[in-house]
Formats: sequence, structure tokens, C-alpha cells
Amino acid sequence: METIDIGVAGMHCQSCVKSVRTVLENLPGVAEVEVSLDAAQATITYDPKLAGLADFTAAIDEAGFESS
Repeated sequence: METIDIGVAGMHCQSCVKSVRTVLENLPGVAEVEVSLDAAQATITYDPKLAGLADFTAAIDEAGFESS
């Protein structure tokens, strides 16, 4: 398992946090997701054989937020 931090812009409330967490948790290989509104970032623990940065940024962007 590996852990990565990804910046997430465009979150304004806890509903946004939940949306980001949900799209990331639904990706194959993702074991744990923590999303911080204050830090504007997501911390993802995942299996690098099943998922990676491109998957995470695509999911965040498709949910209507901006990853960095």
C-alpha cells in the first residue's frame, strides 16, 4: 500500500468533502480516503497495482472539483 496527498480546489462545505471522498473510495484499489476542507486536500491510501495518480485526478475532476 502507498499513500498520496492530492490538492483539491473548489470544496466549500462538508457536502463537497463527502463527494470527493465517495468518488475516491469507489476506485479499485483504494483502501482509505481522508479529505480535509481546511487543507484543501485528499490523502489516499491505495494499492499502486490497481490505481494511481491519474485515476485520482480524473475522479476528482469528473466530480466537479480541481485536483492539483
